[in-house]
Amino acid sequence: MEQTDIKDYWEKCVPWGFKENPIPYEERRKKRYELQDYMHGAIGFDQWKGKKVCEVGCGAGIDLMEFGRNGAKMYGVDLTQNGVDLTFATSKQAGMCTVLSKASADKLPFVDNYFDCLYSYGVLHHIPEVDKALVEIKRVMKPNGQIIAMLYNKDSILYAYSIQHLHKATGLSEDELTGMYSERNEGCPYTKAYTKQEAIDLFSKYFKDVEVKTYYNVIDTPKQRKVKLGGDGECEWGWHHIVKARK
Repeated sequence: MEQTDIKDYWEKCVPWGFKENPIPYEERRKKRYELQDYMHGAIGFDQWKGKKVCEVGCGAGIDLMEFGRNGAKMYGVDLTQNGVDLTFATSKQAGMCTVLSKASADKLPFVDNYFDCLYSYGVLHHIPEVDKALVEIKRVMKPNGQIIAMLYNKDSILYAYSIQHLHKATGLSEDELTGMYSERNEGCPYTKAYTKQEAIDLFSKYFKDVEVKTYYNVIDTPKQRKVKLGGDGECEWGWHHIVKARK
């Protein structure tokens, strides 16, 4: 898998960017946290006041601004120029300042032991050589710093029904189906879903105190995306693993 293929896809598909039909920041923020209503309770945006937080794969910057709204010092990194530009535009609309860099997750432009928190939501499962990214993330974290990440859940109803069952007639392999149909825009070059134990095992190679909780019990139907099957609490069959661990 070439990184250029991954980069080209995400240049066109920046999450929550709405580049072709711009939507004001406050409206995007409202949509984001109404759709994924578990996030404030699960992520803990309000726990980092006065601390340095870096989002790896900042997309359009909605979550990074949420850390900033709660007093964190914000840094953002994205593989794409569109991601950097859209996060900058979001920060201007939000009236906040952030340090932004165009860089890949395995080559972060920061010194060792710098950040209190590394945040990466829905990004690491799109990186084929994810171990290299985790080594680099660990390098820039302060001792006892925390990583907070979201990974897709292979044991979810969405994975079984919306990705594998609905599209089985295509004849694609399980891995090919996961890449093709995991995102709003079909054809993502690489996506890997993880069981809870696989997520624990992956992060345990580099971090301590690994905790994985699962949320967001939804499916995509042929006519509608993200149909909720339950509330905003934990659910073993949810689509999102939230991983927390310390250096």
